[in-house]
Amino acid sequence: MNTINSLFGWILALGVLMIPVLCQDEESVITVCQEEDNDLRVDCLLEPRHNYHTDYEFSMSKGQKEIIINTNISGIMPEPKFRHNTFVTELEPYGFRLTIMSFTVTENTTFICKVTKIQKTLSVELDSIEPCSAISVFLLGYPWLNLLVPLCILQLWEAF
Repeated sequence: MNTINSLFGWILALGVLMIPVLCQDEESVITVCQEEDNDLRVDCLLEPRHNYHTDYEFSMSKGQKEIIINTNISGIMPEPKFRHNTFVTELEPYGFRLTIMSFTVTENTTFICKVTKIQKTLSVELDSIEPCSAISVFLLGYPWLNLLVPLCILQLWEAF
């Protein structure tokens, strides 16, 4: 009985770690979270179109006004207050991560990400911003790790 409880515990722990990956749907293409150091992180997991230069643009909308935060599209300038406190990194296998340093959302805001002419939005309510989770971000960045879970379960099963 102790062996079954231990096995169940491991399966439950692995399942919890995989929830962000397995539940990735259309809405989780763009995610917003607050890091421990008070940076705001926006992940945009849009797959770029083939045969196009990969352009990205991050913006936010408060009411009727859209504010450009960061972009690599020539001729478009971000809002002056975001020019020196934001950076974008490319994610594997595709997507981009915007980090706004020392930034907190002060009102309900819609975040917009555009990658190679594809646009997605996420409305964020003031009190609903989640803290960033290192484990879920790790699994989202390396989806091939999901293939190891059945192997781990088999190993645990054989060990007992």
